[in-house]
Amino acid sequence: MSARQWRNLPYDRVPSVAMKNYKGHFVKHDGKRFNKYLEDVAQGKVKIAAGALLPHEIIADLKSSSDGGKVAELQWARMVEDMAKIGKLNDCIAVCDVSGSMFGEPMEVCVALGLLISELSEEPWKGKVITFHQDPRLNVVEGKSLLEKTEFIRKMDWGGSTDFQKVFDRILEAAVENGASEEQMVRKVFVFSDMEFNMASGHYHYGNYGYGSRGYGYGYGDDSGDDVSSDENYSEEDGGGRVDGEEEEEEQRPVEGWETDYEAIQRKFKEKGFSRVPEIVFWNLRDSSATPVKATQSGVALVSGYSKNLVKLFMEEGAIADPVSIMHKAIEGELYQRLVVCD
Repeated sequence: MSARQWRNLPYDRVPSVAMKNYKGHFVKHDGKRFNKYLEDVAQGKVKIAAGALLPHEIIADLKSSSDGGKVAELQWARMVEDMAKIGKLNDCIAVCDVSGSMFGEPMEVCVALGLLISELSEEPWKGKVITFHQDPRLNVVEGKSLLEKTEFIRKMDWGGSTDFQKVFDRILEAAVENGASEEQMVRKVFVFSDMEFNMASGHYHYGNYGYGSRGYGYGYGDDSGDDVSSDENYSEEDGGGRVDGEEEEEEQRPVEGWETDYEAIQRKFKEKGFSRVPEIVFWNLRDSSATPVKATQSGVALVSGYSKNLVKLFMEEGAIADPVSIMHKAIEGELYQRLVVCD
């Protein structure tokens, strides 16, 4: 490239990150040959690298790409193909929170991982995602291109919280309708959001203010989670968390309920012949200083915060068990084995 010998560039040997970053130069200076290379990739004649890219990095510039999204489309297909070969994430489903407060990198990660899980999952879950909503729906992802699919997920309905009993109801209904066996039942339900689990599930509220309605911050509502927001009472400065003219209570009061919900979910699954209930992996994609769900919480594992390393771990393992497992995995590397504790 520095010698401007564009016609001599071996595109099939260009690393994935370089391909993503320099594709505009390839189109500008060697467009005919570069487009022929992309056609060959689409036909399976040659390969395109994707191994060093994370899902959200691939979809990041779909709209503004100088090549019309061709490189992203092919790198995404390569990533899905590589992961499908090793059988990761083939028995999972995603619940995607695409509310306004998810703007920025959390939204990109949510959309990308939600779509990735849907494409890796086996029937009857393939191509499906669940909305983050008080009345969640099991949606079939629509669209032919990668851009169309990601836009479909971005535009799904969303709410200020989600009813996890109804999430499991939708899963159970789909399993029964499709005659799914015990082995075909979803094993993990990944929830991608920017909320704490107790807030998102409606089992936690702040003083007298629930989280039933959320715009670009945490909205407010009654304890039932119904939307009672009002433009006259909404205070932007308060972060959408309380009504003007009323004082905010300092004490956060947990609302017991998940254990009861989980027992009801187990009973419903057993009645339909399923002995195992899918586990929820609730991933708060924003940094959080709040206390997460306890390690002993039935049926729930919680991950809080976002980093590239965390996404890489998710991709490599095909799952994230719990925060302790993440910690152990993070310090298992060869680099850390060389350290010596001096006390």
